[in-house]
Amino acid sequence: MMLVLKDRWRTRTARPYPYPWLSTAPGELFGQEAAAQLAATFPDEGFVRRDEAHRREGKSYRNFSRPVVSGQGDEAENGFLTGLWADLVTDLRSPEYREWVAAALSQDPVDEVELRLVRHAPGDWLGPHTDRDDKVFSHILYFNPGWRAEWGGCVEILDGPQATSVTGRVVPELGASVLLAQAANSWHQVTAVSSAVTTGRKSLLVHGLRG
Repeated sequence: MMLVLKDRWRTRTARPYPYPWLSTAPGELFGQEAAAQLAATFPDEGFVRRDEAHRREGKSYRNFSRPVVSGQGDEAENGFLTGLWADLVTDLRSPEYREWVAAALSQDPVDEVELRLVRHAPGDWLGPHTDRDDKVFSHILYFNPGWRAEWGGCVEILDGPQATSVTGRVVPELGASVLLAQAANSWHQVTAVSSAVTTGRKSLLVHGLRG
């Protein structure tokens, strides 16, 4: 039984083009009351600045990152993981969650998940890229009350390596999420966050990993 996650999205299947991906609307993955509580208690400390000078496999980006659970299942030092946050992490590490994702993306369940909190300040972005082969899926959950599309920070689904090859877009609204299957052509990006945003863009990133 899930503690925070709802089961409405269990019957959803991924869109097939240009690779399997699925977005959930606010209130579909978990309730808006829970989303608001998680957003209000999203941590401010413990993040490390990562910028475009930190390049890996051709990917350029700038954000603030804080690990929650490593790829080996080890928990980082997370004093904030109490109450609803602890319940959400328990859900995301459960076999049930991994089975739901596998069904939605027509994959085999992964062996483990890696969880990371990410903050994007004004001007931060993530350039076009595909994920590493060991990242079977990426699931991004958003905690941004009142977010508007014109503020940027949107995940864009691309059908090629060019930033202009946009075939889908997900606005990082409070309680929304986007689930992406890893593939050779699973290009995606995050648009730059507007300078009009004072609170930044807050998300929880889940990577499904093979052992």
